Amino acid sequence: MFRRILVPVDGSEQSLKGLRYAIHWTKNVKGGLTLLHVIDIKLLEGPLLRDISSILGVTPWTNYQNQIHALLEERGKQILNLCETECQKNEISCEKILKTGIISRTILEESELYDIIIIGKSGEHSRWSEGFLGGTTQAVIRRSKRPVLITNQAEFRRGPFILAYDGSPTAKEALRISTELAKIWDVTCHVVYVANKPEEEIINEAIKYLKTNEVPFLSHTIHESSPSTGILDMARKISAELIVMGAFGKNRVHEWLLGSNTHSVIHTSTCPTLLTRLG
Repeated sequence: MFRRILVPVDGSEQSLKGLRYAIHWTKNVKGGLTLLHVIDIKLLEGPLLRDISSILGVTPWTNYQNQIHALLEERGKQILNLCETECQKNEISCEKILKTGIISRTILEESELYDIIIIGKSGEHSRWSEGFLGGTTQAVIRRSKRPVLITNQAEFRRGPFILAYDGSPTAKEALRISTELAKIWDVTCHVVYVANKPEEEIINEAIKYLKTNEVPFLSHTIHESSPSTGILDMARKISAELIVMGAFGKNRVHEWLLGSNTHSVIHTSTCPTLLTRLG
């Protein structure tokens, strides 16, 4: 499971943490790792370059575009080479991909033949973006057909983990993945269901699935709490090493308008978050 791993890198410290976590993950699953650096085409087509050329009045702006692209390409190669060296230090072989395009779209296109995308929380451009996460990470989470793991720590550790369950299709995919992880890692899966009113059939379907697959688990139903708060409180209580959840819950409109539980968990959690989507 998750043996073909795609790691977008941008040269930031958080990106490096994501890479180091991915290296440990790759070792653990005996998988293969691919590094991806994307040159942001928006930096080459934006009004800034046109403004520079019109002010100078000497060189056509297209020449500046070519020169800047060459510089960004060289920088991208350096980033990939540094990341490759990090892999080699840990005796992990890797592939390198350098592309030019819209960053999130290119990541999604390249991810089609991979099992998982691992991203360090808050990359280089996050300070220019709105919301809790960088715009690129948000776009990847919302559109990816592959599981996406967001981490702010470099060390991969096996241990008890949280499965946030609400009965939605993406939560059922998270349940399936959590079952496999609990088997592979031989650790306890803590199923967390947060509800303002009792809906035992929802948590019971998860319990039945886990029992059938004979994996160690504990179930927790939490009332009088927001989903994100309930999930995060339980993660702290059990010292969770990972939170697994659907990228979106039951009410997509509520998440768009009032703030996403998914984003709240990613932003606040001190442990990595694995987000699942339906392909």
